[in-house]
Amino acid sequence: MSKKAIVIYTSKRGSTRQYAEWIAGDLGCEAVAFADPRMKDINLYEYDCIIYGGWIRGSGIVDFDKFGKLLDAELMQKLIVFGVGMADETADNYAQVWGYSIGKLDPKNENRSILYILGGRYDPAAVQGMDKFLMKVMKTVLISGSTPDAKSRANFMKDRIENGVDMVFRDNIQSLVKDARKKLEEQ
Repeated sequence: MSKKAIVIYTSKRGSTRQYAEWIAGDLGCEAVAFADPRMKDINLYEYDCIIYGGWIRGSGIVDFDKFGKLLDAELMQKLIVFGVGMADETADNYAQVWGYSIGKLDPKNENRSILYILGGRYDPAAVQGMDKFLMKVMKTVLISGSTPDAKSRANFMKDRIENGVDMVFRDNIQSLVKDARKKLEEQ
């Protein structure tokens, strides 16, 4: 019996979808949007590696809370999660994203799920409505709450918010794909 993987994702402006497609291509499997009606017919127990990706809003991975309701300990052992955002992968950022995603389901990581934070794309001209408002608030909070030590980091993020950033690179998935192949070998 051959080993099977699946990539499930939530994407708003295309960065997460791009990563999902690259990962699926490298693993020879399917990438399916979490909102796709076909999701209701997918039996996650048929897969040896389950990869979920979503964009990061605040410190949470969008729709992971909903996806997480489909998971039990057996499925968590097969899980790799990736969040796509415009903040750099620092220990603090990683810990926050972990806490709002996998950490809510498995605080001690007894199931050995894996989390990756991948660089995203942000174009301020493409943002509208509530998202535009939230980014304005985020920019204000970054600067107003800055300590002298954190000021340069806050200004760096403020620049990304004002001018945009593109950190979506195919090389960003190399370690994730390697870990997915390991999970496939384990099962």
